[in-house]
Amino acid sequence: MQLSKKLKMRRQIKKECDVDITSLLDILVILLVFLLKSYSASDLRVDLVENLSLPSSITEDLGEMAVIVQINRSQNIWVNDVSIGKLSRNGEIISNLNEKLVEIKQQAQQEFEAKQRSPSSSEPDVLQKAEDKLKRINLIIDEELPYSVMRQVMHTSALAGFPEFKFIVRGLGE
Repeated sequence: MQLSKKLKMRRQIKKECDVDITSLLDILVILLVFLLKSYSASDLRVDLVENLSLPSSITEDLGEMAVIVQINRSQNIWVNDVSIGKLSRNGEIISNLNEKLVEIKQQAQQEFEAKQRSPSSSEPDVLQKAEDKLKRINLIIDEELPYSVMRQVMHTSALAGFPEFKFIVRGLGE
């Protein structure tokens, strides 16, 4: 008899509970907006050097990670955020830039060859993307520098083994 009373009591105690998830949904919407705002489809991240203003462009292409050469208004040169000195105007080749780019190219070529030999990277698509990356260079040149400087940098880069250029510019929305 006592057992049946206990069961009746438990049935009476159990009631349906309503859960209000409105505040949880508010938080999720805020997180979604924040994540969408901070999302970038490009893997390129650049820390601009001082005294450098980018030219404007209407381009919508996104940059990809590659060797980054920056030249500011004072004609100082940085390669991958490391200063390599001032721009020299002796002929068509910028000697200090050429030396640094050849060094980077040799290191990248050795890494690529090691990747080719490893059995884990036998996929041709992966190897082709890595080989294409060996040819690219991102150029960030101050908008006030003359065309001759840009031409000289492009010529030096091509001779060092980087024939594909990508100019990093300021988009319309910035």
